[in-house]
Amino acid sequence: MKFKKFLAMALIGTMTISLAACGSSGNTGDANATEQSQTESNSEFDTLVVSVNELNGIFNPLFYTTAFDSYIFGPVFSSVSILDDDNNLIDDAGNISTKEIKDDTGNTTQVEYTVKLKEGMTFSDGKPVTIDDYIFTLYAQLDPAYDGMSTLSTLNIQGLKEYKEGGDAVTEISGIKKVDDLTATITVDGVNIIGDKLLAQQPILPKHYYGVAEDGTEYKKGDMTVLKSRNTLPMGSGPYVFKSYDNNIVTLEANNNYFKGAPKTPNLKFQVVAEANKVDVVAKGEIDISDPSASKETMARLEAEGIEYNLTDNNGYGYIGIDANRISDINVRKGLMHLMNREPAIKSYYGDLAEVLERPMTSTLPEYPQDAEPYYPYDKAKALEYFTAAGYKKDANGKLVDENGNQLKVEVGVGDLKSHPTAGIFSQMKIDMEEMGAELIVSDLQFNVLSDRMNSGDLDMFALAWGNSNNCDLTQIFHSSSADGAGSNRYNLKNPEVDKLIEEVAVTLDLEKRKELVAKELDLIMENAVVMPVYQRKNLNIFSENVKIDTVYRSDSPYHTFRDEYYAIEMK
Repeated sequence: MKFKKFLAMALIGTMTISLAACGSSGNTGDANATEQSQTESNSEFDTLVVSVNELNGIFNPLFYTTAFDSYIFGPVFSSVSILDDDNNLIDDAGNISTKEIKDDTGNTTQVEYTVKLKEGMTFSDGKPVTIDDYIFTLYAQLDPAYDGMSTLSTLNIQGLKEYKEGGDAVTEISGIKKVDDLTATITVDGVNIIGDKLLAQQPILPKHYYGVAEDGTEYKKGDMTVLKSRNTLPMGSGPYVFKSYDNNIVTLEANNNYFKGAPKTPNLKFQVVAEANKVDVVAKGEIDISDPSASKETMARLEAEGIEYNLTDNNGYGYIGIDANRISDINVRKGLMHLMNREPAIKSYYGDLAEVLERPMTSTLPEYPQDAEPYYPYDKAKALEYFTAAGYKKDANGKLVDENGNQLKVEVGVGDLKSHPTAGIFSQMKIDMEEMGAELIVSDLQFNVLSDRMNSGDLDMFALAWGNSNNCDLTQIFHSSSADGAGSNRYNLKNPEVDKLIEEVAVTLDLEKRKELVAKELDLIMENAVVMPVYQRKNLNIFSENVKIDTVYRSDSPYHTFRDEYYAIEMK
């Protein structure tokens, strides 16, 4: 009998998407002293162990706030469609089709989407998957009280406005209609460039589970309590079943009811691992798949030790954000922007594996303006000009103070500063501000602390990164409706002109016209000085000798990866 060992380690890592949260389930304390093992079944190992950065423990698709938590529930759920290598929808648990409804002049006034589920699917508890479950999933996100980060409500579904504003008297959305037990139609006024993706990529939630709390209380419009009561225990119709979250380890087991067949590897575990240890644990066979940052040093070691790896373009980007509620003077924000010397830091850290990004959108999208020039080039003199315009001047002690004698002090939160690509930026920025008589406080924070402080509005600036950006709709992160708790507008940007452009982009089908609008939109966001895009990097995944490497999906696409096909991965 052979055993696989894996260690529980505390996280000190960087964030791959800048969605933050608070709270967690289970014991997530330091479990370094605990060593556990897993026995084989029909193969040498029956457990695939994947590293993950720190977890918040919100494993509900409606209310999760970090990419890491989504890695956990992803294999638990299925959706109507998934993305292929080219960022197009392909059938999964069903299919979606569209029909345009035109007026007498040939203009499209409405789009009718038809969603049809596969026959014979069941949830992991054996109960059938029906269109009622899919419709329930939509209604939960369209509820007037919904406060998660889904942007489904931006889809102009017929009757949605009446549903949101009609109180308890309005219980149905006229544009969502059940056709039969496996089919529904959704009628949308006008057009939306991602309407089909918004509808087809929904994880299908079982109504009998998410609509009913443990004590029997049923979900009612206007109250998210029942839905949130299932935050820590996900259940769906995907390839794996959630079993536990304890000691920084999440355990999933094969769902024998999965419509594509039981997974090749019976057990899937996610292990919290520190960034500095990600290569070591894979080299030792303690972790099977990990995602260390693709630094020059890491790549050299992988090549030297012959560790299998895969590099793909990251459909996201690293950035430095500024909370406009805390730094309300745009001149101060612009001054700070001019003190961010990005090029030396990124080239020193990544070498040729990343490039400095000039606009806040992943350059993997066709709408990204490839000819964009630096909006705030590194310029200490220009920075001081903006601080002066904001009313700051040096006092008798050489401190840069406002009219009330308050020194300019700014705090930035960074996760794992020592191994963070922005470390060089803040090191130089701190020196520059001290020379001016100002102060930059660089706080090295664990991810959950960084998330909590950012969400509570307790940080002036934060260094994070977006990931999983599959379209150019920026509603979730820059629209005014996504600030103050809903969505992910952590910059608290509230600008009607930005909102208008975001809304216009969403209904512009012509790619060239959309590119023009996106360029204007991104320039305006930069003008508001709430975000400095820093780098566009490569995603690195590494694999242990325990994995049958030919069973790992290894496309160079950023849209369809091994995370979509855990069920197909086999162990040696």
